[in-house]
Amino acid sequence: MDHISDDSLNNTFEEEDNQEEDVEISGEEFDNQIRSDYKEEEYEHDEDEENIPGLEAKDGENEQGEEEEEEEEEEEEEEEEEEDEDEDEEEDDDDDDDDDDDDDYDDDDEYDEDDFNEATVSWIEWFCQLKQNIFLVEVDEDFIRDEFNLIGLQTKVPHFKKLLKIILDEDDDDDDDDDDDDDYDEDDDEINRRSEELYKNKDIYEQNAACLYGLIHSRFILTSKGLALMREKYKSGIYGTCPSIYCDNAKLLPTAISEVPKFLSPLLYCPRCCETYYPHKNSLINQLDGSYFGTSFASFFALSFNILSDKKKNYYTPQICGFTINRDIRENLYLEMNKDNSESSEEFS
Repeated sequence: MDHISDDSLNNTFEEEDNQEEDVEISGEEFDNQIRSDYKEEEYEHDEDEENIPGLEAKDGENEQGEEEEEEEEEEEEEEEEEEDEDEDEEEDDDDDDDDDDDDDYDDDDEYDEDDFNEATVSWIEWFCQLKQNIFLVEVDEDFIRDEFNLIGLQTKVPHFKKLLKIILDEDDDDDDDDDDDDDYDEDDDEINRRSEELYKNKDIYEQNAACLYGLIHSRFILTSKGLALMREKYKSGIYGTCPSIYCDNAKLLPTAISEVPKFLSPLLYCPRCCETYYPHKNSLINQLDGSYFGTSFASFFALSFNILSDKKKNYYTPQICGFTINRDIRENLYLEMNKDNSESSEEFS
């Protein structure tokens, strides 16, 4: 067996180490080579795809499709915004219409102020708020419920009990209307005729209720509370002033020449000259009945509050150039004029 020296062994080990380093270096170079080859293949593949017309068209179509979708989405969003704005405008218009309807309802009639509600406002309050009834005062319900204050009115107004319940806002239990029968069939003409009769009866009841309230009113204003309420009306001058120049615009009082309903409209009494006057033809008081005040109220009111004048009454005396015409001469002239008229009428006859 040959002997191997130490130097030869060292040389062999060095050669093996150098071979291993070469192997390692060659492995790294191989990896780098593979990577570079792969990148070149990808670059060439991309260039090939760009050169293909079909692929370019597909990409363009995709881009156009995306743009169209974006435009459609924008249009849908704009339509939704317009619909929302339209809904908001409609809601605002509805609110404005409701407000306008309320304003129109308030301005329809003067006596319908503040939308009188039957559930909260009594019939007496509603009736006294009517434009032609501002000359009346509100009668206490306790006064109306006292049967002693209503003696004699049953004969002046028909359906007295029913009308009294209307004035007091009481339910009418004694309703004469027939109960509905499901098994009974009526013609349409008969139903319409009955409905018209009900409306007519309702109007008649309202008119008679107003008449009954007026008769009760004429009695209530003679009480202490009624006089106090009428005094407030008198102070406000609602009944007008005396047309005579000698009364210095003295305030007038309502009166009548009859207690019978529907006989004559009220007259106006002046407590200073103690004369009665017809109201102006356009005055609302002409729409009332004279029986609503009665024949005794004006004098009783003047005596109660001592508004009668103690001054001597002044009457107009005719004058010519400042000179008073003698009464005897006036009477003689009047008789002569009548005599001449009678003679002339006899000649023509």
